[in-house]
Formats: sequence, structure tokens, C-alpha cells
Amino acid sequence: MSNISPEVEALVRNFVGRLIAAIEADVARRLHGVVASALGTPAAPAAGRRRSVGQSSVVAPPVRRRVRVSRELAQARKLQGQYLGALRGLKPADHARVKALAHQDGLVAAIKLAHSIKR
Repeated sequence: MSNISPEVEALVRNFVGRLIAAIEADVARRLHGVVASALGTPAAPAAGRRRSVGQSSVVAPPVRRRVRVSRELAQARKLQGQYLGALRGLKPADHARVKALAHQDGLVAAIKLAHSIKR
């Protein structure tokens, strides 16, 4: 048998039970927020609720707002990604040729040259 008194054992069991309940509530709240954001629906506000004594005071990370990207910026990013993808796997000399052409004639011509070198 253990050397722990029944009073201490009851306190520990009570603490562990409250801790488990607080963790489960926090996990449920976080999962609800993740599912709501994945579905594109706003999560229910938690302002009207009162915390019980055993509830966790852990704060969820702030929700990032979506930044609107203009059509021109999206196209520029896509072109930059195509350029970087075309440079992958090129030998250093070919990489230098493509980079020089990109500075001289632009990314579209450089991407075409890089794809022709790879073939």
C-alpha cells in the first residue's frame, strides 16, 4: 500500500480531475476554432462566457487576417516561382547564363532558355 494519506490522495485526485477537464475544454475550443476557420465560418465569440475555477487561462494565438493580393502581385509571384523552379537543377554555368538573360530580357525569356537547357 502507499504511504499517502487519504486526504492528500483526495486532493490530488480532485486536482488531476480538474486539470483534465480544463485541458479537454481548451482542446475542444481550439479544435472548434480550427474547424471553423477551415470551413471559412467565423468561430463563436467567447466573450460572454465566464471561466470556472478550474478552467485554463491559456490564450489561443491571434487569428491572422488574410491579406488581399492584387492581380499584378499574384502574377509577379507566379512568374518568380516559375523562374526559380526553372533554375533548379541547372549547372552553375547555365545558371549564370539564365540569370544574365533574366536581367537583360526579363524573366519570361529566361524561363524559356532554362527549360530549353534542361531538355
